[in-house]
Parts: sequence; structure tokens; C-alpha cells
Amino acid sequence: MKRLKSLDTFRGLAMLYMIVGHMITWWPVPEIKLILMSSYISILSTLGAVGFTFISGISTMISYRNRLIKVDKNENYRFTQVKYEYLFRAVFIVILGLIYNIFVAILYMDPSEIWGWFILLTLGVCLLMSWPLLKRSKIFRILVGVLIWIINQILLIVLIPYKGQFNLFGILYHILYNPIDQNIILSFFTFFLIGTVIGDVIYDISLIDNDLEKRKTVKSKLLIPSLLIGTILIVVGFNFLLPLLFTEAMLSIKSNIWWLMYSLGIEVILISVFITIDIYEFFKPEKSYKFLYYFSYYSLTVFLLQNINYFFFYQSLHFYNIWFFILIMVIIYYLFLRFSYNKWGPKLSLKIQIGRLAAGATKWVMNKSNYK
Repeated sequence: MKRLKSLDTFRGLAMLYMIVGHMITWWPVPEIKLILMSSYISILSTLGAVGFTFISGISTMISYRNRLIKVDKNENYRFTQVKYEYLFRAVFIVILGLIYNIFVAILYMDPSEIWGWFILLTLGVCLLMSWPLLKRSKIFRILVGVLIWIINQILLIVLIPYKGQFNLFGILYHILYNPIDQNIILSFFTFFLIGTVIGDVIYDISLIDNDLEKRKTVKSKLLIPSLLIGTILIVVGFNFLLPLLFTEAMLSIKSNIWWLMYSLGIEVILISVFITIDIYEFFKPEKSYKFLYYFSYYSLTVFLLQNINYFFFYQSLHFYNIWFFILIMVIIYYLFLRFSYNKWGPKLSLKIQIGRLAAGATKWVMNKSNYK
């Protein structure tokens, strides 16, 4: 299918939010950190790890559907190969996530962080959990996502009294909810799963050759349903979320069912609007697209790279200068990524290299199987 700029724009926005969000977490002096973080999360939290997980679900389904077409058209490319490539990619991301967590544990001198739901581990586990569901219907995946959120709320109520205890329930709490303010799997897997549903719809729309028919379909099958469902989720979620906005409670909001509903509503509406603009070609923002495209293309690379920001101005900036340094840092990242794209292309893209590594591992496994 034709590459949609809206998907890169969406992913680029999510990555940009995470970069800025980490600088707001690390750089302000303690006196202003709480108000900055709670304000930033209250206003833009639905764009960060939530958006990245959601768009990863969309991209995963589009990639999966593309590979199924390749299986149908190429007798040398089998479904087994699709499966191995997918699972190897997921496992490699999980391993990368655990390595990242080890560095976090060393930095904070806290061994419990080795198993922590930072975005890389969450994304890898989402990929593993979603594989058995990719062939199932869209309705089934939606129902599974809703059921997981319900189970999540029940488990959290049952397990939270055992936090920090070395017993069965305490260990289970650590596995599912450590740390509670990060991208816990039972909250974020539903975003990924709903993303695969949207990815299915987008892929079906992309198969339509007639532009007029494609525009009608994106309006009736994606935009209108997304606006309706998304608005309901936003209104209901925001109604219960309102008392928590701009308070310390926002710092650990990612297990709150109302925030989850509110965030999902925003994600669904945003992506449907972006896709509609893309399909209708209302305007072609090439320059702004390129700015976000680099953050999307190098998403995993830049996520790891931006951790060096921790050491630059740790707890030393104030209201009057933090935004200046954040702006300068974003510009530096943009210039570096643009230079890297023009100079080295995919060589510096961790996402692409993981895909190549997964393809190589798949080839090795299949050659061994054929040899036996």
C-alpha cells in the first residue's frame, strides 16, 4: 500500500512528546518540577507513550497484511516466514527493553527497575501478545481489549495492598504494575490492540483504487465512526478525570480507567482526522511533515539517544529558561536526524536494523529446518 504521511506524522508527534516530557522530568529544579510535570501530562499525555503504542499497533497490522499479500503472490515466501520474522522482531525488542531497564536500574541503583514497564519492554510484549489475535475479527479484538481493561482494574484493586511484599501477590503486582506511573502492560496492550483494528480499516481503504470511492469509504468507515465513538470516550473519561487534572495524581494516571478511555478517544479521533486529511489531500505540509518524519523514521534510535539529556541540566533549570533549552535541544535533534538520514539513511535506524536482524534469524532457522 502507498505510504501514508499521516502515520509518520502521528508517530513523530508521539516521539517528540516523549523527548520533551523526559526533559521536563529531568531538568527543572525540584520546586517547579511537580507543577511542570502535572501540567504537561494533563494537557498532552495522550500523545506520548500512548500514541506511540497505538500507532505501533496500526503499523503492525499494516505490515502484517502486506506480508500476507506477499505470501499469496510469492510461492517462495511462506506464512511460517511471516510468523518467525514477527516473533523474532518482538523478542529482540523485549531483549532491547530489558537491556535498557538494566541501565535504568544501575542509574537509580534500584534492581527492581530491571523489570519495569518502560516503553520498549511494553512494545515488545504487546507484539508477542497480539500475534495470536491478528487473524481474529476486528470485533473480537475490540472485545478482548475492553475485557483486558476490566481485568486490569480488578487486579489492581486486589494486588495493590501487596506492593513491595515478597509473596505471590507481591511478585504478581511487580510483574504487572512496576512502576505504576509507567506504561503498564494491561493498560497499554488495549491501545496496541485497538491500533491493529484501525490498521485493518486503513489497509482495506488503501486497497480501493478509485479516489472518489476511497474518500467516501474513509469518511463512512473511519472518520464518522471514530468521531462518534471517540467523542463518547472523551466526554465520559474527561467528566471523571477533571478533578485530577493539574494535580500530583496525574503523575501516576496510567492505571486510571477514565484516563485510559479519554486517551483512547483522543487517539482514535486524531488518527482518523490525520488519515482523512491524507486521503483527501487537503494540503501537503511537506516541510512540517519532514520535520516529524525524521523523528518517526528513527523513533527507536532517538528514544535511546535522548536519554543522554538526563545528564545535561539535571534539576537546574527554572521557568524562565527551561523552555529555551528544550527548544534548542529539539532543534539539535532535528538537525542531527536530518543529517543522519541524508548521510546514512537506514543504517542508523534501530527499527530497520531490528527488522533485518529478525529476517536474518528467520532465514537461519528455516534453513536449519529445511536441512533437517
